[in-house]
Amino acid sequence: MLINRISKLGRLKSVLKICVISGHTETCPTQKKPAGSTASLTPTTTSTRSPGLKRALKSGKVRMGFIPEEWFLFFHSKTGVSGPYVFGIVVINYLLSKEIYVMEHEYYTGLSIFPLLYFISTRFGPDLARTLDKDVDEYVNMLEKGRKDELDGYEKLIKDSKDAQWRAEGQKVLMDAKKENIDMQLEAAYRERYMQVYRAVKGRLDYHVKFQRVQNRIHQKWMINWIIANVRKSITPEFEKEVLRKAIQDIAVITGKI
Repeated sequence: MLINRISKLGRLKSVLKICVISGHTETCPTQKKPAGSTASLTPTTTSTRSPGLKRALKSGKVRMGFIPEEWFLFFHSKTGVSGPYVFGIVVINYLLSKEIYVMEHEYYTGLSIFPLLYFISTRFGPDLARTLDKDVDEYVNMLEKGRKDELDGYEKLIKDSKDAQWRAEGQKVLMDAKKENIDMQLEAAYRERYMQVYRAVKGRLDYHVKFQRVQNRIHQKWMINWIIANVRKSITPEFEKEVLRKAIQDIAVITGKI
């Protein structure tokens, strides 16, 4: 008999497991598409999800305070609306009749505690929920603030990196400008030295020209003085008288013609 009870308990656990698992699968009525929907019946293997997880603002719907709504909806397509209630009553009846669940003194203690818990949950539950929600919101805000601060730090780091890259590009432009400035200075020094060479060569050529002119002038002066001296030496008193007489005759002839 004990073995039969254990086997029946195992089958019951398997049935409950199927109900729990199937409540969130594609067979759940909440997951079914409307009759007029054009969606494909082939389940997709991939789905696009946004990164990160968000805490649900509200909990799922339950009945009787602790039984999920999906467990009831699972029976609707098979047994109708009363199916889950009948199933629950049958299960409880089976557990009690077969003494799988023994109603000892702790059971009656639970019956007395349950109304007390219900009263506490309805009387103090909302205030406690608001307090816990406030604490949770503060914790979430703290985490969000930490995430935002970290994102701001990364954004600042990216901005600083871009500024450093921009400065590096500016340094490259500055180096090009410095190279161009050095080239201009070298060009100016080259032109200045080229002009110095030009002036030095021109000065030497001018010196040789002046030297040649002075030398020619001295030679010319010496030649003129030498000719004059020789001419003077060749002029005698008789030659002077002859020249004077010849000049007088020429003057007389000219005056006679006039």
